[in-house]
Amino acid sequence: MIKIKAITSGKGGVGKSTCSIELAFALDKLGKRVLLIDADQGMRCLDMLLGVSENLLFDLSDAVKGRELSSCLLSVKKHPGVSLLPAPAVVGLFSNDEFSRFLEGIDEELFDIILIDLPAGIDDELYRALPLYTEFICVCNPNAVSVRDAAAVGKAVKRAKRTGTLIINRFQTYFIKNPIFSDLDAIIDQTGLTLLGIVPESEKLSLAFLYGDFSLKGREGKAFTRIGSRIIGKNTPLPKLKKI
Repeated sequence: MIKIKAITSGKGGVGKSTCSIELAFALDKLGKRVLLIDADQGMRCLDMLLGVSENLLFDLSDAVKGRELSSCLLSVKKHPGVSLLPAPAVVGLFSNDEFSRFLEGIDEELFDIILIDLPAGIDDELYRALPLYTEFICVCNPNAVSVRDAAAVGKAVKRAKRTGTLIINRFQTYFIKNPIFSDLDAIIDQTGLTLLGIVPESEKLSLAFLYGDFSLKGREGKAFTRIGSRIIGKNTPLPKLKKI
């Protein structure tokens, strides 16, 4: 069965779409065939971030409505294992139930993992409509507002009777040495989500969208490789916080 990972966040600006791209690339490097879906109808951005907008002809709405999936996909330079399905430019062209049926109908011979970049914010109806085996990945930053938002996402995931994990993005050790968060467990406990991985604060990652270069190396690249390996079931330990 194809793994489906729905990547979400309480609010925008936490690096959700960037994490979606980096996870797709990490999984490609691990030998997995990845379908990266931009599900942010009306606010699509992945095609622009990946520099493939000029090739966009059909989108997610066309695929949901029955057009041959292969004709709607965009290839990603340097990452042959990643296929992008861009979001439609307008909202409301298909229902949540239609989207779910489309996901369930994707041939498992084509892909190993589907990553869905969901819109920021909580949508209980969409969460409940996605296939039962969908697993949610919430991206948050290590600050009080973002963690509170992630906790709200965690509650919504439980209401939908799905499982959820957490990526802490833009991490620096001083974030957990303050009166709000005494340690890493304090962040994890507040969200109610299982920790999937930690991504360090990175100027390269923050500027990747400006240059279209998401092929990260160093600490940032290693962080996403660790997360990708956990997604495919490997027991990859978290390094000491100072080495993240």
